Amino acid sequence: MNLGIFGEHMNKIKMNKVSCIKQVILLLVVLPLFYNCSGPMSYVHPTADLAYIKTVAIVSLKNLTQKEGSEYKVMNVVAAEVLRRGIFDVVEFGEVDKVLKEEGFKKKEGVISKSIAERAGKRLNVQAFIVGTVEEYGISRAGSSSYPEVSASLKLIDAQSYKILWEATHSVKGATILDRLFGIGKKSPSDLCRELVGKMFDTLFE
Repeated sequence: MNLGIFGEHMNKIKMNKVSCIKQVILLLVVLPLFYNCSGPMSYVHPTADLAYIKTVAIVSLKNLTQKEGSEYKVMNVVAAEVLRRGIFDVVEFGEVDKVLKEEGFKKKEGVISKSIAERAGKRLNVQAFIVGTVEEYGISRAGSSSYPEVSASLKLIDAQSYKILWEATHSVKGATILDRLFGIGKKSPSDLCRELVGKMFDTLFE
């Protein structure tokens, strides 16, 4: 075998190895910017006993995103997650909106007062309300790259005492850098939302 050709062949192999190493290093450096694997920040009232809660009402979440309707997408996932776990029943959204409106709740403010919670709780026959905020839902950008991101906060409030029984905040970003490099790891905002809500409720029901 010609030594010159052999040398060129070995150089190509070395270059391919260097290229692979560079890709791995790039992945390790950039991936943390695109994928948030840390858990939710949460609080559970130290004396809270949730056994008395049979039914909850989900109040329309406050939408701080630029995407209209994001709050309803998150609310649907929250309701599905609560029912999936079989811990509480959930009042139909339309009935909750109707009663709260009649009691003076203003959806744009996104805050349910103690007096409204008490009156509406009795009318809806619920022991607690789930309230919260959607901070991010959709596709975010960082330079020339884009990635799905969902961020929200939720609270479980006693309908009569107005005590915060549980609170959690979480943010999840999709690892689309994996998809760009290796064709794997792509997630949609709805995928992330289910992951986010599930992890948040893990802090309450664990």
